[in-house]
Amino acid sequence: MKTPTLIVRLVGLYLLAGCSVLLFQIHKLQAQSVPNASQNDALANSSLYAWLGLVAGVVATLFAGPLARLLTFDSEPKKKPEKFSDIDL
Repeated sequence: MKTPTLIVRLVGLYLLAGCSVLLFQIHKLQAQSVPNASQNDALANSSLYAWLGLVAGVVATLFAGPLARLLTFDSEPKKKPEKFSDIDL
């Protein structure tokens, strides 16, 4: 695994872990709090961003290779050099 791919995959895993904990905390806070209009708006916005972070984390984790090539402006993956098997000596 190349370094850019590893970095993208780690960022994806970080988003998965952080956003799932955030969703758990939001759910816990909603269960304990008294309904308030301004608080509900803030929790709704936070849960929306947490869900978007989860989706971005899944995409970054599953498609780390192509995403790393896209972010580093690499047009195609590097091919391994052939080992002179087709050259007659």
